[in-house]
Amino acid sequence: MTETVSMIRLLAYFIFFLPLLGSAQVTIQPKDALQSEKHTLKWQDRSRSYLLYTPPGVSNLDTLLVVFAIHGGGGTAKGLERITKRRFNELAYEQKFLLVYPNAVSKTWNSGRLEILKPRNKDVDDVGFLLAILEELKAEFNVDESKVFATGISNGGFMTNRLLCERPDVFKAGAVVTASMAEDFMADCNPDQPVSLMVINGLDDPLVPYNGGDIRLFKKGKSRGRVISTDDYIKFWMEQNNCDVSTRKDSLINTIKDDGTRVLRASYGGCDAEEEVVLISIEGGGHTWPGGRQYLGERWIGKTSREIVACDVIWEFFMEVSD
Repeated sequence: MTETVSMIRLLAYFIFFLPLLGSAQVTIQPKDALQSEKHTLKWQDRSRSYLLYTPPGVSNLDTLLVVFAIHGGGGTAKGLERITKRRFNELAYEQKFLLVYPNAVSKTWNSGRLEILKPRNKDVDDVGFLLAILEELKAEFNVDESKVFATGISNGGFMTNRLLCERPDVFKAGAVVTASMAEDFMADCNPDQPVSLMVINGLDDPLVPYNGGDIRLFKKGKSRGRVISTDDYIKFWMEQNNCDVSTRKDSLINTIKDDGTRVLRASYGGCDAEEEVVLISIEGGGHTWPGGRQYLGERWIGKTSREIVACDVIWEFFMEVSD
């Protein structure tokens, strides 16, 4: 009897519910649609690697912009994909652009902070390495050379800053996350043309101090070099771009009550060549990627804000300054 009842219920399910499921609009993304691929190239007699995400369906007929996403110290290209929850991959899938996650030598970029360099890193030309990747992409795809961008977290953020300092002719804009500029590198940053910049820093960052000073892995740990404050960093780039301070526009985002963070945005226009400088300060935010994974405990790196998704904000900024 029990078996008969079960069969009747199963039949009823197929008769009444499956037609409803079949009529629903369900979009299933292919399992590997967001999968990046590893590439290698020879640079300075070293085998260097990077991950490349190419959206399905693009061809040599498509004009493609390029975004470099640069991992932090001790991290990897694959690790940054995880930290950002592959949101950049999703955006590249939707918007059809080339996405590059490069790997550093010994997991450390030669970003201008000499104190953190290991013996293997001291003579590494990472600016040249990233440009070599771009040349490979240009050989294979129809790259829009006026729309090449860079972003990075921590050591990758400092590396992004170096790219803007040295090659603003290549990189249209950059987005620096949990980073600014080393005090000792300021004299070497002499861009020969304006370039747009976004900075996303946490006021409670326990590693890279928002107000400048010594970078420490732990509060009492050994100094890993000194950095200028976030405010001085913004002033530096505003002066380089000849921005108009009176154009400042402020906004506040505080929609998630139990998040423990607030987002303050200050935008500056009136810059040469219509470039922009934007500062996003995360009150309560730590050494983290907003909207990404809490990759270590708050005790070590502070809070990850859920008020914004940094990937989306950065992408929107890149599109705004490239119009």
